Amino acid sequence: MYETLARTVLLEEDARVAREVERVRSRHPRSSDGEVVRRLTTRAAWRCAAVGAVASAGEPLFPRLASAADLSFQALSLNRLAQSIALARRRPTTIVERGVAAAASLLIASGAAALRRGAGRAARSALASRSDFAPLLTALAGGAAAYASARLVSRALEEYLASRHPKRRW
Repeated sequence: MYETLARTVLLEEDARVAREVERVRSRHPRSSDGEVVRRLTTRAAWRCAAVGAVASAGEPLFPRLASAADLSFQALSLNRLAQSIALARRRPTTIVERGVAAAASLLIASGAAALRRGAGRAARSALASRSDFAPLLTALAGGAAAYASARLVSRALEEYLASRHPKRRW
């Protein structure tokens, strides 16, 4: 995970990110840059939610494995989302901006993982008498935390890009 994050900071453009943006643009050729960003954000948020839900439901059985897989996926996914938004907005990024995006992705993914674990523990303790519903509730909480983290990254980057180019309306 750390090697991939470092590579995304050092390289101008990630081929996987470029393919994702081009795939959305080719499927929706009349979409504006803002619409492309919304589609990219929605896809990334749902992918994050799915992985967060699976990791949350599986945490009681495989706690370390679920946390490691979830954190790795979320950090890389959030970083790629940030890169794809900049690329969809046709905005070149500096090495410092890519570094900040990678660090922020790691921090947000860590925060979402901690929130997910806490929500899972709370759900399991609240439903101690009905333990068959606990995995479903923890999966929902984990998916919601991961979905919200992707939306948070998208919104923060949109605001940053708007502040860097105040005259340009996205």
